[in-house]
Amino acid sequence: MIEGVLETLDDAGIFSGWLRNADDPAPLIVEIRAQGHAVAHAVACAFRPDLLRGGHGHGHYGFRARLLNALPPGPAAFELFLPRQGQGVRTGLTVPAITLTAPVNVEALLRPDPAWTVDDLLPSLRCLELGAQLASLGMARFIDAAYRFAVGRWPVPGESQAYTLALTGGSASADDVLRDLLTSRERQDMGPDLISPWDPGFPFGPVPS
Repeated sequence: MIEGVLETLDDAGIFSGWLRNADDPAPLIVEIRAQGHAVAHAVACAFRPDLLRGGHGHGHYGFRARLLNALPPGPAAFELFLPRQGQGVRTGLTVPAITLTAPVNVEALLRPDPAWTVDDLLPSLRCLELGAQLASLGMARFIDAAYRFAVGRWPVPGESQAYTLALTGGSASADDVLRDLLTSRERQDMGPDLISPWDPGFPFGPVPS
């Protein structure tokens, strides 16, 4: 399922918006099209806390893109098109008066995206589908993945055994395990920022359907 919207186009010619394919875990290569022609290109991979809070997966679906060619001011129809999938989402917004001969607003395109933090994730653990991750990975691999994600290391045998007993005995769920690790003193000493789902070291893979 594809969802998203083109939210703004400012007077410097910078688009912003978001796009997500719930059936494809990879970052999306996006063409912004007007009247069937590409007018901008982007990668929808930036973290947006509002998307996470709104239940749109893990929230790493935002993008910014520079308008390539002038467009007439006023209401306009656009399509967020995915060349690799051959499909897209139709959307619209009002085009302002834009001067594309002005210097490119590099800061608007390259400003740092918000980091995904422990405080962002804790209320939204459902986005990781941890129960399904546990069923897919098995108990030992799930506990390993939870440690690698939360505290950046492998568990020692005693730690693995404690969580295995808790999960087996029903006194803890998969969500409880990760929540416990994310709120641990060890995690607090590491700082709030978490590894991105797009990072090669992210230990939770797509859940088989």
